[in-house]
Amino acid sequence: MKRSVYNQFQKVFLLIILFSGSFTFAQNNSLEQKKIDQLISQTNRLNLDGKTDEVLTSSRQIITLSESLKYEKGLSYGYYYLASYFYDNAKFRESVQNAKKSKQYKKYLTGDKTHSARISALLGGNYLLLELYTLSSKNYRESIDILNSKSKKNTTDSLTESAAFSNLSYLFQNINMPDSMYYYLKKEKSILKKIKFKDAYIENGCSCLGFGNYHLNQSKTDSALYYYNKSLEFFSGKKHPCKIESLIGLGNLYTYQKDYEKAHQYYNTALKSFEQNNFPDIQSELFKKISELYISQGNAAEAKKYNDLYLKVQNELDGRKKNERDYVLNEVMKEERDQHDAEVRETQIFTILIVAFFILVTFFIIYLLKKSKSKNQKALKITKQLRSEKAVQEKEKGLLKLQVNEAFDDVRKLAKENSPVFFTRFQEVYPHFTAKMLAINPKFKVSELTFASYIYLGFNTKEIADYTYKAVKTIENNRYNFRKKLEISPEKDLQIWLRNYIDSE
Repeated sequence: MKRSVYNQFQKVFLLIILFSGSFTFAQNNSLEQKKIDQLISQTNRLNLDGKTDEVLTSSRQIITLSESLKYEKGLSYGYYYLASYFYDNAKFRESVQNAKKSKQYKKYLTGDKTHSARISALLGGNYLLLELYTLSSKNYRESIDILNSKSKKNTTDSLTESAAFSNLSYLFQNINMPDSMYYYLKKEKSILKKIKFKDAYIENGCSCLGFGNYHLNQSKTDSALYYYNKSLEFFSGKKHPCKIESLIGLGNLYTYQKDYEKAHQYYNTALKSFEQNNFPDIQSELFKKISELYISQGNAAEAKKYNDLYLKVQNELDGRKKNERDYVLNEVMKEERDQHDAEVRETQIFTILIVAFFILVTFFIIYLLKKSKSKNQKALKITKQLRSEKAVQEKEKGLLKLQVNEAFDDVRKLAKENSPVFFTRFQEVYPHFTAKMLAINPKFKVSELTFASYIYLGFNTKEIADYTYKAVKTIENNRYNFRKKLEISPEKDLQIWLRNYIDSE
């Protein structure tokens, strides 16, 4: 009896130990997760303050702590901040890799649409600086769609959405479409007006920078001056690449007005900002502007000095960008190829099942025919049904062909209207076009690819001039330069050559 009681006591004691152990483990996990959440908040603060080196250390610490706990939130945020660090340092390949790692925790991101939208926006930023404008636009619009799917947006959502519109405006500035640029700047401004948040100084400052650039490009110097100064007010006592670009913008403005002394002041202030910041793309632009300023002043020695600095930074950046652009494109094409292969496998399995089904049906029909000749009528009915299904398939093929024709007409209509969404729609209809053109020359600009798309669609010189509101002579020069880049002899028809090349397997 005593032994039985003792055994019962042992079991209860063991259960208590197991329960307390589990409880202690759960408590420890909870404490570790809270520690990681605090690190995430601190890293976000460091990221806002532009302390990139500290962001690198902190993000790696978040990842290390989260891996042992398999804490998806920590892993997603850790890789996101690591991607942000590489983005700020123009290491786009590493940034894209880590952003995609951050995006793979789909179970967690389903419940955190705010963070999911930020990841898509960061990918959009990388593709924008790599001049992969279609991919950039796709990711920014994905970010906006994620936020629009929320029933109620918080402050971070509004800031992310405004930043997406800001970068879309920058995208259209790069492809020389000022109307579209201004459209997205206004959408961004309308969101920022509703935000009462001290940390929105980054979005407000960058928004003013965008308006300053727009007005300077339109030669509206008074408006440009207002917005550049407004941008610097938002960044007072802060560090951010937009602040440096606003200083450069003021230098550009005073260079345009031939007030060289003031231009030097702002360029020099921008130059000093790089002591604790590393943005090689902005630094390269600044060296070029200072060199051009010295040329305007007739100071050849100083102009050469800064031009050499510009070439050194730019060549390194261009080389890195080309390699990273090629890497990113290869990764995107690999992903699309894998997706295509998966779809092909699914189609093959479905086809095998259908064939197996028809084989079984056929054997069953033969069995019925052998069993009773009276079943002939039923067999004929089934055969008729199969023919009917084939007719439906033929009809569907005809509808598919009609859809292709409608897509072609839609693209031509957008081209004739000089629509800002023409080239995006063109790439949707002819997805292999850009990749095949970049295979000839990776340095083709979006404007050149757009011009090529007009030729591909069969428009002649006069039509292109009419639709794009340019002189016929300008289009002839564009055609001549484009032919030179393709190394096509004059006797060959450019449109026929382009069609044969793009449509070939």
